[in-house]
Amino acid sequence: MSISPFLAYIRGLPETPSVIEINIRSGPNSSYGLLFKAPVGTANLPVMDVKTDDKGANFQGKAYNWVLLQFPNGQSGWARDDLLEVSGDGTRFGYGMVFVRTFAFALQRQPVVPPVVPAAPPAPAPSVAPQSAAPVPTAPPAPVAPVGVVTPPPAPPASPFTVLPSAPVAPVAPAVPVAPVAPVPPAPAPTPGVPQGAPTAIIKTQGAANTRTGPGSSFNRTGITLPRHGRYPLLEVQREATGQQYRWFKLNQNGQFLWIREDLVTHEGDTTALGLPSDLYPSPMKENYWWVRGWNIAPTKDASLPDHDGWDQGAATGEPMYGGPKGGLVVKSFQCVKCTADRPSTLMNGYSLGDPSIYTDPGWGNGYGNYIIVRYTHDQLPASTRDLLASRGFPGGHIFVMYAHLHTRLVETGAQLAPGQQISTCGNTGNSEATHLHLEIRASRSADFTGWATIRSGVMDPVALFRR
Repeated sequence: MSISPFLAYIRGLPETPSVIEINIRSGPNSSYGLLFKAPVGTANLPVMDVKTDDKGANFQGKAYNWVLLQFPNGQSGWARDDLLEVSGDGTRFGYGMVFVRTFAFALQRQPVVPPVVPAAPPAPAPSVAPQSAAPVPTAPPAPVAPVGVVTPPPAPPASPFTVLPSAPVAPVAPAVPVAPVAPVPPAPAPTPGVPQGAPTAIIKTQGAANTRTGPGSSFNRTGITLPRHGRYPLLEVQREATGQQYRWFKLNQNGQFLWIREDLVTHEGDTTALGLPSDLYPSPMKENYWWVRGWNIAPTKDASLPDHDGWDQGAATGEPMYGGPKGGLVVKSFQCVKCTADRPSTLMNGYSLGDPSIYTDPGWGNGYGNYIIVRYTHDQLPASTRDLLASRGFPGGHIFVMYAHLHTRLVETGAQLAPGQQISTCGNTGNSEATHLHLEIRASRSADFTGWATIRSGVMDPVALFRR
């Protein structure tokens, strides 16, 4: 018996606001006839069936699933899973329990094994009159092998949202909403020809990344795109002189020289000679994340984009998140009391994205939802970070890191972290449009934590501490 129905929400293409309807088709592929169009934003649609695209359509190797939806007017039809979010008990469709409304394409669907039906007992043989006075013995019927018993699925886990008492936080700068996540393509095999330890760039975009002929957005695109997780020799680094003054990386792709902006990649190996620190902290979510949005604050602000005082990295709900490689101290672990399991974000509760009232409401974590703040003392910081702090007027200073919009928190205020300890999982709580991590850092001359708002003057681009 289902604990909750499996329901779909039509998300459409949030990155393309002009798309206000999606096609509903007569079968599980876009070649089937168009039945009607359904408006984006339609919610609480019962899921009747789920099938893999029967023509093999896929996004970079990950097959689309099609979802048969029941509409309020009695109509039904198939919609592709990259246009939907789902929640509830999806066990019979291979999804298990989906506690938080989640981008359907990002979910992993498991094969559904039908229950074993016990075999009917063999019919008795008809009675035959004996041919002689002596009875003729008959062999007993062969025993029927016992039918396997299907173990019922375990009960779903309790909701991970345990409300913990916490003092209200001081108002902080709002977290900028992010674009919803894109489908997660599989990681290709490492590119051959990159010596171990050599400077290497790794693509961390949602899908394939565009490249240019030179180190800046004014140069033409090459027409060559590089796949997510692709690895390429890193040859040169140049900083653009205009706009946000990003650095650009020159890569070697099978003998072709291409340029790509730094926020679309991470790097590894000995990059010191290229002016890139090799000692920075790794990304909190390791491999299974993608780049969404970066730092955008004066004096290098892009006026066409909203202010953003951190990084946003997309991931699937529940993706593990880890602390720094030398440990740290949890100075604040906050449970958003208004972020419920079924409606964790402000959007799901009827607020518009970026509603100003959210930023003064500690019940929503001042927009950050569930969050953890970790202090990394001066001696725990990379040498390159300590040098940067000194140049910015924080000699001997410390860094406080905000990990926001979390799904679950695994550590509490006052916890001393072991090196690389898991601290949380990625979520969609607070002022958030899709599952992601908002990562923000602030420097302070004092190791004492007196509140996030009190160290606002130390806010800086997370590239000071983290590899992208």
